[in-house]
Amino acid sequence: MNTQRFQQVLPVLLLVFSLAVLPGCWSSKELNELAVVMALGIDTAPQGYAVSAQVLNSGEARNNKGESGKSLPVLTYKATGQTVPDALQHILSAAPHALYLSHVRVLVLGEELARQGVSDIMDFITRNHQLRSDFFLVVAKHSQASDILEINTPLEQIPANSLYSSIMVSHKNWAATGSITLQQFILELERGGSNPIMSGVQLKGDKSEGGTLQNVQSIVPKSQIVQAGMAIFKKDRLVGWLGESTSKTVNYTLNEVSSTNGNVTCPDGGKIGFIVTRSESRIHPRIGPDGKPEFTVRINVEVDLTTIQSTIDLSKPANVETLQTEIEKKYKTVMSRNIQNVQKTFASDIFGFGEALHRKYPRLWRTYREEWDEHFKQVKISVDCDAHVRRIGSIDQPQRREMESK
Repeated sequence: MNTQRFQQVLPVLLLVFSLAVLPGCWSSKELNELAVVMALGIDTAPQGYAVSAQVLNSGEARNNKGESGKSLPVLTYKATGQTVPDALQHILSAAPHALYLSHVRVLVLGEELARQGVSDIMDFITRNHQLRSDFFLVVAKHSQASDILEINTPLEQIPANSLYSSIMVSHKNWAATGSITLQQFILELERGGSNPIMSGVQLKGDKSEGGTLQNVQSIVPKSQIVQAGMAIFKKDRLVGWLGESTSKTVNYTLNEVSSTNGNVTCPDGGKIGFIVTRSESRIHPRIGPDGKPEFTVRINVEVDLTTIQSTIDLSKPANVETLQTEIEKKYKTVMSRNIQNVQKTFASDIFGFGEALHRKYPRLWRTYREEWDEHFKQVKISVDCDAHVRRIGSIDQPQRREMESK
């Protein structure tokens, strides 16, 4: 075969070869053949586990809210089994299509299950090839996971999307919750020197009304899902709950604060509110005089003033410096108190002090590694804060001072 003839035949041969080795969408499935799972809930059951799957009702979800009214945009299927895969398989007895888990946005764990331990659940999730690692993990505070997945939410047609967005927004703007993904939880679970946390969610209102269309058709929903602080773990077991202040301390220490609000008391007794616009923190380990490890949490915050319920003269730089000092004192006092409370009450290092010690003093860490949680209860931890007021607002003086000067 001459060269010219070969060049003409070569593209055809390559095309035939490609068809043989590239089968195309051999594993594709049509949407109408799948039940797309948006959220999973897992609880304990006498025979093992009770699994709830919030499935997208694709036909109804395409309609604008209020147009159809025949059915809700999601359906929740529930089944029990000795293992989580067993329970998911039992759901197929009621679901008309095979469950598709790649679009799960949130995994909700019942509190009772979380207190017993979640290592078996994590094992299933990490082994399943359909499940991604970017969905959020939450614990249903004082309730079962199935209760959370039966609530119809306003603003978002799909409750799983509403819960996902709520977690992101509250973590970014409130700093009293966490946005913990599977990957983060597994990382904290496997490495020494730290324990994992999860966000908490809680039902507010009448649960019996939560699954109806009327729940989102009224101005004030009769049942809502609200953020409930942080769940603190010791290894894979839930050991307690953190309130708003302590949850913020955890996020500050972990350098996870984007923005949040706060307030301090003025020398004249009034209140001054501020919003954090920037926050950076770092844990500094050191060896104390007695040869034991000690830690300092150094935090730098930049704030804008939002409200002045005082007569302070903001035109004087000395008064602004006084405000900065008061903000620094509050951070030191509140964060130190909250960290000590976690040490004494839970003995669970959710801040990562052990990991910081491991990085800086790897040889010393070997001495403390096996019983770190017990050592963590006694270790000395201090907080140092450097605060800067960047903006005082569009007016120089408080309205109260302006009125009193007239």
